Amino acid sequence: MVQPPEAAPEPASGVKEITVSVAVPGTDQATGTDGRPGRRVQRTVNFDQDVLERARAAATYLAAYEPAAGVRSLADIVNPAVEAYVAELERRFNEGEPFRPVHRMPPGRPSRRS
Repeated sequence: MVQPPEAAPEPASGVKEITVSVAVPGTDQATGTDGRPGRRVQRTVNFDQDVLERARAAATYLAAYEPAAGVRSLADIVNPAVEAYVAELERRFNEGEPFRPVHRMPPGRPSRRS
């Protein structure tokens, strides 16, 4: 029987979220489709720690022991999930059309609106 890969070391106590820094220097591109499918860019995203740990565990296990799953990396889990959620948001809030592309998102969190 094949054993699953060893788990990563436990993060320091008190860690609430993990920032994955993945910036591409010198790029300031619009979001949305640029006509080149499959092109990947790196960005910084904050994950809830438990969600990230589960996704990393799933990606590691599936890549090693379930090639039919088609998951070779964390990106193979994240990209389809984000794509499905954005499509749902487009249906719900923009009549099924893609949102207008933006060239730069404002830094930080948006203020709460009443």
